[in-house]
Amino acid sequence: MKMEVLNIAPGVNPQEAEQAGTALKAMAGVQDVLYLDFPARLQAQIDASLVSRNDLVAALAQAGISITDAPASTGGGCCGGCGSA
Repeated sequence: MKMEVLNIAPGVNPQEAEQAGTALKAMAGVQDVLYLDFPARLQAQIDASLVSRNDLVAALAQAGISITDAPASTGGGCCGGCGSA
């Protein structure tokens, strides 16, 4: 399993993002999707042998959700979960 973080471009309301996340869950190879609202992003747990980040971004684009490749701002906070802290 692989975790993909999809940073949502400004201007998308939370309900739209959550609906798009639900649509991603229906895709083959997507195990789970979590919507986080500050900063706005979707975290998708995927089987990379079945689905790619590009597939996720394309599906979101079809749903009208723009994804930015810029790192999400964390407001200076860090949970330390990735080991970089």
